[in-house]
Amino acid sequence: MKINDIIGKTVTSIYSSVTTEVGGLDTGECFIELDNKFIIDIPFSFSDDVWQKTLKQNAVNLFADLSDYPVYHINKEEKTIAELAEKYQRKRRNVFSRLRKIIFGQDVVLKEYKPYKVEYRENELKYLKDRKIVDFIWYDDYTEKGFILLDNEYLITETTIAPHGTGLAGLNYYKSMNDLTKEKGNEYFRLSDKMGCC
Repeated sequence: MKINDIIGKTVTSIYSSVTTEVGGLDTGECFIELDNKFIIDIPFSFSDDVWQKTLKQNAVNLFADLSDYPVYHINKEEKTIAELAEKYQRKRRNVFSRLRKIIFGQDVVLKEYKPYKVEYRENELKYLKDRKIVDFIWYDDYTEKGFILLDNEYLITETTIAPHGTGLAGLNYYKSMNDLTKEKGNEYFRLSDKMGCC
């Protein structure tokens, strides 16, 4: 399949498989389902071809739950970890805490560990579902994947390797071309310019 064949297709689902390695590199792989028919790989910037893929068994459907997600706030006084650890050890050594542990089997719980506030953050993956592909963007970097531009201006890409703990391995998205160019610069190419249309 050629890159221009994906223009006008609808992103019906996105699957992701991420492997983490503590102290090493995380790896990610995305599977983009188009028109509920076939799954593709996001092409690298140098490629004119789009690979069709078979879904991995351990791949997770990112569209399975598009509801907003909770963020729990703890440690209202913003104490340091050392201060919290010291307070916990003091409370654990307390005679009443030891008795409660022996009699009821309950260990000390610090109020700083309990959430004092819950906020809900919008799950922006819902803006990727059922959107049409209108263009393909890439930079002159043969090590990076290109960016699929959707009809609502969101762009999706994939990071195959990232430092552990950064959360960058797998699917990445930008809300607009403005967000993309702020991070990557203005030296990009468009498939629509290359094709002389769109």
